[in-house]
Parts: sequence; C-alpha cells; structure tokens
Amino acid sequence: MNELNMAVIWKNRRFQQNPQLTTGESIQIISPGIENSHAGADFQHARIRINELEWIGAVELHVKASDWLLHRHDADKSYENVILHVVWEDNQIIQYEAGKPIPTLCLSKWVQKDQVESSPASQHPLACHAFFESVSWNIKSDMISQMIQARMLEKYKDMRKILIENKGDWEEAFYISLAKSFGFSLNAEPMLRLARSLPLKLILLYRDRHVGIEAALFGIAGLLEEPIQDEYQFELRREYIHLKKKHAWPESHLQKSDWKMLRLRPANFPQIRLAQFAEIIRANCALISLLLEMQELKTIQQLFEIPLEGYWGNHVQFGKKSAPHHTRLGASAFQSICINTLIPMLICYSRERNQPQYEQKAWRWLAELHGENNQITRYFSSIGLPIKTARESQACIHWYRNFCEKKKCLQCAVGQAILTPI
Repeated sequence: MNELNMAVIWKNRRFQQNPQLTTGESIQIISPGIENSHAGADFQHARIRINELEWIGAVELHVKASDWLLHRHDADKSYENVILHVVWEDNQIIQYEAGKPIPTLCLSKWVQKDQVESSPASQHPLACHAFFESVSWNIKSDMISQMIQARMLEKYKDMRKILIENKGDWEEAFYISLAKSFGFSLNAEPMLRLARSLPLKLILLYRDRHVGIEAALFGIAGLLEEPIQDEYQFELRREYIHLKKKHAWPESHLQKSDWKMLRLRPANFPQIRLAQFAEIIRANCALISLLLEMQELKTIQQLFEIPLEGYWGNHVQFGKKSAPHHTRLGASAFQSICINTLIPMLICYSRERNQPQYEQKAWRWLAELHGENNQITRYFSSIGLPIKTARESQACIHWYRNFCEKKKCLQCAVGQAILTPI
C-alpha cells in the first residue's frame, strides 16, 4: 500500500459506509475534500461528522501513523487545520501541538481486499511506476542532473528577462522578482504588477517611515478602497492619497478583486505578505549587495525573519482582529523565495558578470535546502526516489511537467531504459 492508492480509495470512498475511528467513535464522510497540489495536507475542505458534530478542514493520508512525525508535520503550522488523519497502519498516537489526539481513521480495517487489489496501476500519475525501481540508479541520477540544470536555466532566463526590462538595473530587477516570490503560487501575478507599478527607488524615499511604504504598497494594491474597516486602514489611506497627489499616480492600478484569498491560510493572506515584504525592503535597502556578500544560507535567512510589530501582530486583514500570532516569514516561505529569487539572481549575476563564484554559491545553497513536500515530489517519493534536498525536488518538478505529464516516456532516459529493447 502507498499514499497514492490510499488517495484513490479515500477520494472514491471505497470503504465500508459506517467506519469508526481508532477510538471507536462513529464517523461519517460527508465530503472527502479537494486534492491539494500545493504544500500542506493532502485533501482540503473535507467535511466529516464525528458523533453528530460536523467538522470542516483538511485530511492528511499516511501509510503509517508515525509518518506524521517522520515528515515533520508536527513542526509545520499548516497542518494544524487537519481534522482527520487517515492511515493504513495505526502504529502511533499522533497529537496536535496542544496535546489533544488527532482523530484517526485506520483505513485498512474498513477496506475490502478486492478494493485494494483493484486500485489500477493506470491511475498512478507516473506511467513508469511499476518498473522504476528496476532502472539503474546511474540513469536516474543522470536524469536528475539534466532536469535540475534545465530547471535553473529556465529561472535564469526569467531573471535575465526582468533585468533587460529594467535596463540592467540589478536592484530593481531583484526587487521585482522578490515581490513576485512573495505572492507565491496564487498571488504572484498581482505582486508582479504591483512591483512594476511602484519602483524601488520611490519606495526607498520613505524607508524611514514604515507607514509611508505600507501606504504606497497597499494603496496601489487596491487594498485601501472604501469601506474603511478601522483606524489603521484610515491612516494608510490618508497617507496614500497624499502620496498619490505628490507623485501624480494614475487612478487605475490593482483592485481588491485581483487578489486571491480563498483556500489560503491566514499567514498567506496578501495583507500579511505585503506587510512582510514592506518591512524587509524597508530594513534592507541594499539586499542584492548583501546577497552577493553573504556566504551562509542561515545568515541571509535572518534578513527575512524580521517580525512585524504593532497592528499586524494581531491582524491578518484590515478590521479583523485576530489572536496574537507569529509574524516572521516561515521556513517553507523562505525556501520558496530562495528557490525562485535568491538562487536565480545569483546564477544570473554570475553569468552576466562572468563571476563564477556566485553560481557556485547558488548550487551550494540549493543542495543545503530541504527537499520540497508537494504533490509532484510525493509522486516520485512513492516510487522510491529519494528527495533530500531542493536540488532533487526542483529536478522532479521539471521532470514531471516536461516528461511525465506530457507522456513523453520515450524521450525520458528512464522511459527509454524500460521501453527500449536491449
């Protein structure tokens, strides 16, 4: 049994209709949820009923219950919204951070043998999965090397394009790419538009006044439009109106509707990400110089771990007060920024300036970052490919999107080894 087969069984409800949790409590599956292709639990927006009480949240699947700890979910805040842990082997009690046991369904007790055997191989997203382990490690290792080179070449070209658009201004190119990274997958496009509408040089005029920077960013982002929710938003709007007149900014920029907020954890709300971005730019006006000078990844990470103080310490949106929460950029968020901006910038600078030491540092950092845990990397992990660092995880993303997803098996070295007669 593997997690992918479990996902098929869970998604299609191929188990007895009246299962019980490991505690003996009755459970009804109203909706198994939506498969999650990003970081976080396997299924989102599931609906279950435990002892007549309905729950809505995430569901995480593991072959063994202890895999929760093995995958370090206990240290990841994005798994705090899990309402059900579905396992095949209940070998350990798993608890929330507060110490309460997570409701657990041991799927193997409620699935008929024929359902296990009927999980068709064709449903696996990797066509080679049944033969993958038989392929020589040298072939797979070479494929990983080719894929990571191709992946980083794409990122270098994207960075170089931004540099050319900004007439060789390295600081501005870095600022724009960093803004895009702060949008992550869902809000990268509006963050990119925002940065292009608000040049770095203008932002730095107000680096001694965080209200000025936030007013400019939130205003052009379209997040200060009426109705005003509270005094802080009113203060930012008043400052933005002043800046708009002073710099003759046009009326049309982004609108609130341009930002995606559904299916986002509070820490990923655009308001929080914008506030973090504003503070990092304010506190480090020469980020690219620091990027080039610093040798250790941990040192550069500290520049991105600036806590937000005041208003954003107990708000995630305007007018909606929340419990006090961590406002530092999380480890997984920094990893994404590192992969998508810091490392590509080092490679681009190295190649454009013919200074190989920066690209060497970029490759070293890529090998120091932990491998990403997302749907694509889980596909490869499930068939026996070790993914220890970001080098392997990024290679797998390129591999899957350019070969596996497009069914180009005969153009893949692994596919050739399986399908081509000796």
